Amino acid sequence: MLDISISVRLENETEPVVSTPNMGTLLRLERFFGLPSAIEALQQTKLEHVAWLAWESRRHAGLTVPTWEKFRDSVADIDFESENDTPLAEEAPPTE
Repeated sequence: MLDISISVRLENETEPVVSTPNMGTLLRLERFFGLPSAIEALQQTKLEHVAWLAWESRRHAGLTVPTWEKFRDSVADIDFESENDTPLAEEAPPTE
C-alpha cells in the first residue's frame, strides 16, 4: 500500500498544493528516471523524485503547470503530508 501526499508551494503561489500520486504517476516516475522501482526510490527519498511526483500529479489533475525544469526551479517549499508515519512500508501480514 502506498499512502503519500506531497505538499508543494511554488515561488508565485501563496498556498501550497497537495498532490497524491496514483499508480500511473509512480510508473511514469520509473520510466522518466529509468528507475528499477519507484517504491525503492521513494524510500531513499531523493528530493528530485518527490518534486517530479508533485509536478506530474498536478499535470494529471489537469492543473496548468510549467515545464518540469521551470517547475523544479520554482519550488519554494515541499513536504510530505501524511498521518501515516511509514507511508511506504509494506502492509503487515495477516495474523491468525
